Amino acid sequence: MVTARLLPIVLLVLLVPATALAAEQKQVKPDRAAVTALLDQFVPDVVAQKDLRHGWDLVAGYERTTSHAEWLKGNTSVQSYPAKGSHFPGWLVNYSYPGDVGFDLLLQPTNPKLGAWSFRAEAKRIGGRWRIVSWYPVATFAPAGRTETVLGPNDLGPANAAVHAGDSGSRLPAWVLATPLLGLGGLAVGGAIVGGTRWARRRARIRAIEETLAR
Repeated sequence: MVTARLLPIVLLVLLVPATALAAEQKQVKPDRAAVTALLDQFVPDVVAQKDLRHGWDLVAGYERTTSHAEWLKGNTSVQSYPAKGSHFPGWLVNYSYPGDVGFDLLLQPTNPKLGAWSFRAEAKRIGGRWRIVSWYPVATFAPAGRTETVLGPNDLGPANAAVHAGDSGSRLPAWVLATPLLGLGGLAVGGAIVGGTRWARRRARIRAIEETLAR
């Protein structure tokens, strides 16, 4: 049992790591200028597939699961969409940590037969440069003049993606929609491992203190 004279020391050992962990998880103001500049290149070059050669340097992580050769042929891991416009500052922040921003972006189509698509994405600063590491659709909207409907991820399976994309030729691999779930699962497992390791270290420190004071 922890004695009264040990209590202040034990509390210090337990609270300092917790405080440090909270500081690590603190969100920050996103670098909107940098992320918007990235999207101004990424959306036309990669999503609309206007310059895939240049677009290769704008992605990392999950979005580099295909080979460079296949990427240049148009077989990218990024869901394509005939996006309209060249400037995309209207993204909404989901979370923002130093060098890591998650956000949603609504894109309008160049093809009037299509509706708007909403994408969820993550951008990370890697080697001093911002890159897209995750990009997938979360909802599609009916074109103007048609009955208003909103389709979510369950409607965007492999068999339905081409239908909703009209004649854009887009296809959504099934693994793309599983990516965020896998990522969340990995974060949960990683958090449990880190938490268990820190708890074990704190217990070891407490035992060492108890043995020292008992001599």
